Amino acid sequence: MPPTDGHMLRFNNVNRLGRFLFALVVLTAVVVCAQASADPPGAVAQLPRRGVLGASLKEDAGAVVVLAIIPGSPAAGAGLQAGDKLLAIDGAPTPTIAVFLSKLKRLAGQSVDLTVERQGATSHTSVVLAEAPKEQDPSIITNYDAVSVDGTLRRTLITVPRTPSAARSPAVFFVGGIGCYSVDLPLTAKDSYALLAHDLSAHGFVTMRLEKSGVGDSQGPPCPTVDFDAESHSYALALAQLRANPLVDPKRVYIFGHSIGTVIAPRLAAQQPVAGIIVAEAVAKNWFEYELINVQRQLQLGGETPAAIDKAVAGKELCMHRLLIEKQPRATILADDPTCADHMMYPASDSYLQEVAALNLADAWTKLTVPVLVIYGRADFETDEADHARIAAIVNASRPGAATYQVIDDMDHLLTTASSQQASYDAATTGKRLPYNEALSSTVLKWLDQLAKR
Repeated sequence: MPPTDGHMLRFNNVNRLGRFLFALVVLTAVVVCAQASADPPGAVAQLPRRGVLGASLKEDAGAVVVLAIIPGSPAAGAGLQAGDKLLAIDGAPTPTIAVFLSKLKRLAGQSVDLTVERQGATSHTSVVLAEAPKEQDPSIITNYDAVSVDGTLRRTLITVPRTPSAARSPAVFFVGGIGCYSVDLPLTAKDSYALLAHDLSAHGFVTMRLEKSGVGDSQGPPCPTVDFDAESHSYALALAQLRANPLVDPKRVYIFGHSIGTVIAPRLAAQQPVAGIIVAEAVAKNWFEYELINVQRQLQLGGETPAAIDKAVAGKELCMHRLLIEKQPRATILADDPTCADHMMYPASDSYLQEVAALNLADAWTKLTVPVLVIYGRADFETDEADHARIAAIVNASRPGAATYQVIDDMDHLLTTASSQQASYDAATTGKRLPYNEALSSTVLKWLDQLAKR
């Protein structure tokens, strides 16, 4: 399952899909965050590779359970099987996925002792973690680099054409969606970001993807504690590093924003010179309004009755207003109304969403002076087509002709192929993996080619 699952899903207990996809975001990567020690003064900034176990997991009745084992992985070598309950790491209980991953922070080559329950019997097994695999593509090269963010390092993945150009190359900087997923996966994971990046580099572009704080190889605070401003700051530092890359023409650097990355992208363009912005599956209305519309749409797709939908939306409005607008402590809200827990399940910190809720999303688009490509996939059940048309209209009102609006009928929020919103929703709720929508790559490349000809 691609790590982009659940980028902007509303995580409500009344929304079964939200809960399901939140689990997938956390579980399917099955990687271990590596908190390496800082480099000594004067050393070249390098990040060691994280260790991986090689098993997909789920939570079931207060236990971490193995869903599947990757052949040839450390988990397979240790004899782990689907259905095993992983009770502890080095003797420390692991009742949840979050606890399990926090206890499994190791570098490649290090070992852990797992307490395993199988068919009622408990045993111990030692597992030596393997090095996380790297992307392999005969047509391009992926360089594993790092950017310094407030004294800690973040992993960057930079793809470049295998045959370098005599001149500096244009570049595309990726700004991804909300949540603590990894962008550092082998191509076998069929991750949409990776496939788009490789398509771009196969056509002569350098690209950069940024791993979030505490995710994968990245150092820094745990990702779920990071707020929106801090995350935006890390993207700004990475973009500056890309622009300074000797392979890159700094006058031809573009930003690709996806999901909540469409909120960050125009703000980055206001801080640093870029040649243009590409946004896909965007939000362009007040965040509070977006949340309510989104949960209503998802409940309809889930088959809820109109009365149940209205009740859920009303409950969400009350609870969300206290958390995001009034900024009341979560504990206070839950003490007053425990059902608010159903409406405040987010893939980011409370402060992250509070900062987003305070933004004027339209205002950032009024200040742009660069070309903009706005892409909407009509199978996306997490954003509105009207928001995309609004972005294009705002940009064109200030600078006629600067924005291009493009619709891809069978693309959904994950940049994969689905025949409709319902089909995308049904695939998500059943865990079905959909293929990357290659029309996205061709649409982006066509627009970039047209700009180059101008």
